[in-house]
Amino acid sequence: MIELQPAAWAIAAAGGLLAGFIDSIAGGGGLITLPILLAVGLPPHLAIGTNKVQAIFGSGTAAWRYARKGLIPWRKIWPGVVMSLGASAAGAWTVRQIDASILERALPFVLLILWIYVAVKKNLGDRESRERIPSLVFYPAAGGLFGFYDGFLGPGTGSFWTVSQVSMAGMDLKQATAATKPSNFASNLGALVFFLIAGQTVILLGMVMALGQIAGAWIGSHLVIRHQPRFIRPFFLAVVAATIVKLFLNQWL
Repeated sequence: MIELQPAAWAIAAAGGLLAGFIDSIAGGGGLITLPILLAVGLPPHLAIGTNKVQAIFGSGTAAWRYARKGLIPWRKIWPGVVMSLGASAAGAWTVRQIDASILERALPFVLLILWIYVAVKKNLGDRESRERIPSLVFYPAAGGLFGFYDGFLGPGTGSFWTVSQVSMAGMDLKQATAATKPSNFASNLGALVFFLIAGQTVILLGMVMALGQIAGAWIGSHLVIRHQPRFIRPFFLAVVAATIVKLFLNQWL
């Protein structure tokens, strides 16, 4: 049984709130929550599993809010949601079987390319555009790829989904941000089921963080709903940049 100091519970709840807010706008909430779980004393295997407990509430709250406002094109994205669910469980199983260090060291460079692409294309996602890949091809493929990755490693999953939907599915940034959340929820759920079966979660701590996640996701999704797509861009660039810096420091320094 993991014993935590009273301050650790408060820090965890506050971290969940901040992560839920950021994740509902630009993704990257795990950049905050996973280090907090490690800092309060959880070993890595429990921190990863517990992180999925709280993350599912943030992504679920944001998805529900966006769905109520009609921002999620369910008929278009449902194959990606279904594929994310199964692929994330497969990714969580796979990461226990092999050494993921090579992919971890390459990830900051992949995200850097993504960041440069968004930064250079000043009008990316300001408005809808034409589909470059048919939805019936894009969403099953993206759901399988990003869902597996979310269960396997996870950092940047929401960013990959958002940019790919803007670039390939023709969405603006607001639509892409909203449409990302059901797939995030599904991949969190698939991985969580695996971690629960494996006994790699601290349920009570995850639920305390979930209270913060729900509040943060509610506030963040409210801002996205009220503002134009361009509002999301600076948040997205800042979150991806912070993810790159943290991953680079962890893996290379």
